[in-house]
Amino acid sequence: MRASGKPLVMILGALVLLAALAFAACDDDEDGGGDGGTTVDVILSEWVVDPDVTSVPAGDVTFVANNEGVDDHELVIVKTDLSADALPTDDTGKVDEEGEGIEVIGEIEEFAAGGSEEATFNLAAGSYVLFCNIVEEEESGETESHYQEGMHTAFTVE
Repeated sequence: MRASGKPLVMILGALVLLAALAFAACDDDEDGGGDGGTTVDVILSEWVVDPDVTSVPAGDVTFVANNEGVDDHELVIVKTDLSADALPTDDTGKVDEEGEGIEVIGEIEEFAAGGSEEATFNLAAGSYVLFCNIVEEEESGETESHYQEGMHTAFTVE
């Protein structure tokens, strides 16, 4: 009786292993993220926000921001139907992150030139804008808004 039970146990074990492998294969995603997410590399520099793609599928999106500029930069992600260059701003040129028509999803806070930071956000389908919202005060007393200098770009989630 024991001799006939061993093959049954081996067959059941093999079936469990095959089922586990099949499940793992079905869990693979097509975008290469491996975990169901997408990675977007974003170059920040004076005066550019340059993602390596401008459209991704809905779900978890990891933004890897690389500061290739000389100034500190940040990356803010907002959901909006407004044009990238038409976000509401205050008198310094800083985007009003509580302004009408935008929903702040999150940000990678200010970091130094030469650095790289990343953050993951769950994004629903829609239109977004990626931008730097730093405002620097010059020695002359004037302000320099990174957003108004052109550090913004449209981004789509499908």
